[in-house]
Amino acid sequence: MWRAWPFLLFVSLCAPAHAEATCPWLTQGTAATLLGGDVSVTVHVTEGTGGCDFVSNTNGGTKASASRANLHLRIEVSHSSPKECAAGERLTGIGEDAVLCSQTVAGEQQDMVRGRVRSTYFLCLLEAAKTNSTDEALQRTTLERIAEVVAGNLF
Repeated sequence: MWRAWPFLLFVSLCAPAHAEATCPWLTQGTAATLLGGDVSVTVHVTEGTGGCDFVSNTNGGTKASASRANLHLRIEVSHSSPKECAAGERLTGIGEDAVLCSQTVAGEQQDMVRGRVRSTYFLCLLEAAKTNSTDEALQRTTLERIAEVVAGNLF
């Protein structure tokens, strides 16, 4: 019995430790790289569907990171077609039936890619404050790369 106490002590110390929830479709590191800085993530996934929210923690810095500050990326995955972005510019090479839509809502630029991989639908939404420094082409390219990763992880 006395030999078991170190093992029991180890198990009891490790029990409270748990891994942070991770997004199954996009890693926090990939999101940080594509969004241009540190990000925080919130994950809500149940049985292969749900979503992930990534928020950019960039506050100024270089000119490139300043134009990418305060980005919010939302990824939603489900077995039903999303209502957002029903029609838009067709994209090839990103799953099936992928389209890109853009709109400005309440002073924020919203770019969305909606698509499908087999019977699973995905929506990638990238929001940024609409300012003179917002680079819409860069935001669109970033969103397309994110959608490629998400679609690839759904295969």
